[in-house]
Amino acid sequence: MLMRLGRWLRLVGMNVANPEEVDDLALLNKARRENRILITRDKNLFEACKSSGLEGILIRSSDIENQLAEMARFGIILKIQPKRCTICNAPLRMNHDRSDQKEVWRCQECGKDYWKGTHWQRMEEMLEKIRSQ
Repeated sequence: MLMRLGRWLRLVGMNVANPEEVDDLALLNKARRENRILITRDKNLFEACKSSGLEGILIRSSDIENQLAEMARFGIILKIQPKRCTICNAPLRMNHDRSDQKEVWRCQECGKDYWKGTHWQRMEEMLEKIRSQ
């Protein structure tokens, strides 16, 4: 339910898993096993998280800018840091094989490339807007 937020969190350098499990108990077990903070919009899942002693964050907004602002209030630094693939969460590596771009990162798993294009500037502007609130 927070796939887009997960991609943005990866963009700012966070290690974010998008679990395949849909059962609340399986999600809680995975979070415990992988020592993760469970981020959800589901109030019941959040309460189950709290009662089982797991750290969780309840996201209230359905709007990505407001969701990111909520995460900033939990201490997430909203600055693009290309460390993780936004698609598969695998580590990125600086790719020196391309001569057409100065900084290009490549996912070590799926091969997706990331670079500082015009889209990068728009994303930075949005994050700056959120940071200045």
